[in-house]
Order: sequence, then structure tokens, then C-alpha cells
Amino acid sequence: MAKFCKYLFLLIAVFIANTVILAQSDTTSGVIDSIKITGDTINRGTDENIEMLLENQTEDAEDSKLLEQMQQLKVNPIDINSASSNDLQKIPYIDAIIATKILEYRTKNKKFYTVAELRYVEGIDDELYGKIKNYIVVKSSTVDFVKDEFGIIQKIKDSKKGLLSNIYFEMRTRFSNDLQPSRGYLEPDKYLGPRPKFYNRFVARYTQGGYIFTGSLLAEKDPGELNWADHVGGFAEMKSNIILNHLLVGDYTLEFGQGMTLWGSYSFSKSSDAVSGMKKKGDDIDSYNSVNEVQYFRGVAGKIKLPSSFGDFSLFGFYSNNSIDASIDTTLNQLSSEYEDGYHRTESEIARKNSGKERLFGGRLFYESKFFGTTKLGLTYYNSEYDKPFEYKGLYDFSGTKSNALGVDYDMVIHNVNIFGEWTRSYTDIVGGVTGVKFLFFKLADVVFMVRNYPKNFISLHSYGFGEQSGTSQNEFGIYSGIRFKIGKLAIVNAYYDQYKFPYATFFNPVPTSGRDFMTYTQWNVTRNLTLYTKYKNEIKEDVTSVINSSGLEEDKMYERGQTNYRLQFDYDIFKTFRVRSRFEYVFVDYQGYHTAEKGLMFFSDFRVVPFKDIVLDGRFIIFQTDSFDSRIYEYENELNGVVSNQGLYGKGRRWYLMLKYRPYKFLELSAKYAETIIEGARSTGSGNDEIMGDLKNRFSLQIDIKF
Repeated sequence: MAKFCKYLFLLIAVFIANTVILAQSDTTSGVIDSIKITGDTINRGTDENIEMLLENQTEDAEDSKLLEQMQQLKVNPIDINSASSNDLQKIPYIDAIIATKILEYRTKNKKFYTVAELRYVEGIDDELYGKIKNYIVVKSSTVDFVKDEFGIIQKIKDSKKGLLSNIYFEMRTRFSNDLQPSRGYLEPDKYLGPRPKFYNRFVARYTQGGYIFTGSLLAEKDPGELNWADHVGGFAEMKSNIILNHLLVGDYTLEFGQGMTLWGSYSFSKSSDAVSGMKKKGDDIDSYNSVNEVQYFRGVAGKIKLPSSFGDFSLFGFYSNNSIDASIDTTLNQLSSEYEDGYHRTESEIARKNSGKERLFGGRLFYESKFFGTTKLGLTYYNSEYDKPFEYKGLYDFSGTKSNALGVDYDMVIHNVNIFGEWTRSYTDIVGGVTGVKFLFFKLADVVFMVRNYPKNFISLHSYGFGEQSGTSQNEFGIYSGIRFKIGKLAIVNAYYDQYKFPYATFFNPVPTSGRDFMTYTQWNVTRNLTLYTKYKNEIKEDVTSVINSSGLEEDKMYERGQTNYRLQFDYDIFKTFRVRSRFEYVFVDYQGYHTAEKGLMFFSDFRVVPFKDIVLDGRFIIFQTDSFDSRIYEYENELNGVVSNQGLYGKGRRWYLMLKYRPYKFLELSAKYAETIIEGARSTGSGNDEIMGDLKNRFSLQIDIKF
């Protein structure tokens, strides 16, 4: 503990010194590169809002679909002079109410002349405007500018010109390697392939008139895999304004309604933003360009749009014939377990690769009207069949070969109220769903209420509803309330309360259990360059443990496990090219006397600097100390483009990383990251084949991005 305090004192001293020195050097100016800005500047380099939405994702993800959506919005911001309501709602902080208000303003004033006009839209204050402006563009603007991550600024109208203005090409190559070999590489007959991970992706897009043609191809090899293109995927896609509105061949996901019938593998959930991520906003076919090897379809999907005087109708059709990884009971020729990790490193993992196939087809009818506010109604159906049956495991687990689902979803905006939801009948003839209502009190608060009910015998194989069990829309009932309100210009407060129960036994507990979760997150705007964040989160969840009773026999006892997290964070944007950030987090875990209470704490200080116009440098130093894995603390890190890294730190140790991005030419970007974790006194880290001997774990990653 004394050593921890020494590190903590040193970091606080550096933190205070940075504040004193940098606070004397504010070079704010209304002129950038001798150009007087009369519109506004779209900053493509900021990512704090992304972290706020993704910090609860507790698994590292290469090319996470959620992160990819946010980053693609930066590369291809939405033109508010041609965007539909669905297009605008792709931005997480724009809900159905705000999208409706933007379209009403555009109809009344013919068009937007600058992004800054969004400030005049009812319901958009300075705080919301600051979050959404970087994902929006007015292509005809002569006064707006765009600023990239490297600090380069140019006019919107000059950002694309010439013969190549209709063509976009992107190539991404990534290499990463854990420098310390794990047990799987040291022991014979374990991991068959080399340690490095390789990833390659190509994307090409051509725009002409009202048509957008896109093609993509990717290949990836995980660490330990033998095949250098173990996973291969891609798609060809066409979008247009004609009747055949969307056509895609290859890999795709279907994201409709609130995710109860069909959804991909990830979605926003509970986070520090108590309102924005709760409601899903999927109403379309979405091309799939991730290396997550599950929960996507491979085949063909299309959309026909039929506008009419009393509303717009859309008809979707889709077909998929995709392989899955599963272990096989060779005696009965049945699929015993499905695997979603995508690893094919050992002989047993290779044996289960593509051992099963799912054939799926279905359709969706969607209606949108503006007669009474904005009303959207959808009806979705699919039928699925596997080439081998899943063996029977339990009363409420999927077995057999066939499943289907039929869902109805709705989304209505009436003035400042949004009512939404989806209810689905699964192949077991049981109905489950979620419904919610959001109120927008302009300039005061946003409030959302949601109720979810997923019965124990509701089995919908491709659903991903909102809930405590991430992606498991079964055996859960819950009520969620969230609010975001402002205290003048001083602070923005997010808070939610979620109460839930699991009416039947779960994988972890043999009896019904329940829980409750409360969070408050406040952003204090101390000065123009200094922001203070505070976070309090308390979750109490019932759990079952084995104890020895007075008779000396082992029995199960239920207790309430309580976990409380406290966070304090400072962000300094002193220079336009320099940012310093520090965070302290403390966690306390209480087991109601069945186990000794645990605690943990973490402190980090990091910086981001743009020393030259072609270089961005990120660095962070972290110290942590927790009693065990159960009191671990997560910290979301800056990463290579397309990668989500949310490290769970436990034990006693320190971690640091340094990341460099270099862009020698407009079309070429090189990025590299080195990260190192040392756990004091540890004989090894990890477990099983991934166990690394010693107290050191380090990784080096390198990426090349080429864009035209």
C-alpha cells in the first residue's frame, strides 16, 4: 500500500504541475491558419463521446460494429439537407424527437446553410450540439470547416473535388502480437499456429447520381491459428433512391425495431449516458464488416421502398445460408454446443469449425407516416433451420432443428413524446418484448422509462434485447428509468435506476434471483478548458453460495452481493493540440458476511498531444490495487482505429501504454501501440492455454490505413 501511495503522490504532482504550467498558455483565437471562421468547425478527432457509450463493453473487440458505426460517421458525416429521420438517428445522441424537429426546421426553411444552424432547432442546446455536430455536414456550406485528428483544417466545399470525388477506397492492415508466449505455444499439441494476429480489409465505394455502390473484403487470423486467412468475409452492396432501395449480397446483419426478433451481436446498453443508448434505432439491412465470427448472416438481402400519398411502405426480404462453430455428438449426429469465440487454434477447435449450418429466410413490412406526428410500424418474420439437430439440454434451452419468430414493433413521436417497443412471438408460442416512452423537456431534461419482459420459455435465437444479461433476451423482467438534466451551464447530470429479476434459474444460480442498479454521472464545466466528471454506481444482485451448516453439511445460501464504484476525473483541453486527463476510481464489494468484503482502487493520468501536424501521440500510466478478480476495475483505452479495448485490472500492479499515429501523406496513416502490464508478485497471468508465466504481459500492435 505504501508503494501504491508513492505512485499516487507522484502522479498527482505531475497532474498539478501540468495544470499550473499549461493554464498560463491559452492561445485561443478566432482565426485558424489565417482563415476567419464564420461558420463552424467539424472536429473529426474527438472521441470522448464514443468512450461514454462504450465503456461498459467489458470485452476487447477488433472492429467492433458499434465503434465502426461511430467512426464511419466521422469519415462520412450525414448531410442534414438530404438525410431522413432514420439517417439522423444513426447518430447515438439524436433520438426520434430531435430527428423530427430537425426535419421540421429543414422543411420550414428550405435547407440548412451551415451546421451551426442546428442551434436554432427546438430541443438542441449547446451541450447536444457539441456532441452531434462532428457527425453532421452541410455539403453546400461555404463557411463550415472540417478538422481532422491531426489538426488539419479545410473548407467543407474543398474537402472533395475532382474526378475522385465519387470514389472512396480504404485498405486497412493490422498486426498485433503478445510478446510473452502463453502456455498454449510452449506445450506440444496445443496452439498449432504462430503468435501474431493479422487482419486485412479492403473497402471500395462509388457514388453516382442517387446510387451508392460499396464492396468489401476482409481476411483475419487470430493468435495461434494456422491458417493465415482463417476467417474471410465480405459483401457487395447497392443503395439508391429508386424502388429497389437497397440490395446486398454477402455478409450482413438485420437490425429491426428493438432487437426482439432480429438484431446483430452488439448494441449500446446501460452506460454513463442514461438516456441515449437505451432505445435501439435499427430499421434496415446493415453490411457486416467485423471480425466477430457470430451473429451475422451470409446470403442476400434487399429492400423495396414504395412511397405513397398516405405514407411510405418498405418491403424487406432476406435469405442466409451460414456456417456455425459447434461440437458434435458423433453417436447421435447432434450439435451439442455452439461456440462464439471464433478461435481455431487447437485440433479440437479446428474440428468444430463450420460443423453446423443454419438456413434462414424471412421478410419485413415497414410503414412510416407523418399524418399524426411521426408513426413507424413494422412486422417481421423469419424461419430458421439447422442441418443437424441441437441436443436437448434443458426445459428452456433450444433443441431440435427448427425455429421461427414473428415480431411487431412501433415507434411514434407526438410532439415531445416518443413511444416505442417491440413484442415477438417465438417458436415456443411465448411472447416477449420491451416497450418504452421518452419525454423531452426542452432546455431542462430528457426522461426515459422502459419495461422488458422476457419469459423463461421465450426462445428467440437472433434477438438482442435491452437487459441486464447482455444479448440474452430470456428469463428476465425489468423496469428501467433514466434521466439527463442540466444545471444551467454549470453541469449535466445523468442518472438511472434499473430493477430486474430472473424468474427462473440461470447458468450461475440454481434458483430465481433479482437485482437493482443505480448510477449517477455528472459533468461539471468548471472553465472553458477544464471539465470535472464524477460517477457513482451501486449494484446489488442476489447470488447463491455454498456454505457448511451446523450439521457439517454443504448447502446453498442466497445473499446479496453489493458493489459500489466511485469515480473522479479531470479533463484539460488547454491547447487545441494538447489534452491532459486524470482519473481516480474506487470500488467496494460487500458479501453480507458470507465473504470478507473486498475493495480496489485505480489511478491513471494520460495525455494526448499533436506536436506536429502529421503526428498524434497518446500515452497513459495506470496504477491499481484490488483484493481479487471480483473487485476488478475497468478502464477504457485509446486504441488503433477500429479496436475497442476495455481492460479489467486486478491484483496489485501498474500498466502503461504509448500510441503513435503518423500521417506522412493525406492518403496514408501509420499507427502503433505498445502496452505493458506488470502485476507485482504474480507467478503467472491468465489461465489455461492462455496462461503467461511471470508478472509481465505486453503487446505490440501496428496498423496501416490507406484511404483515397
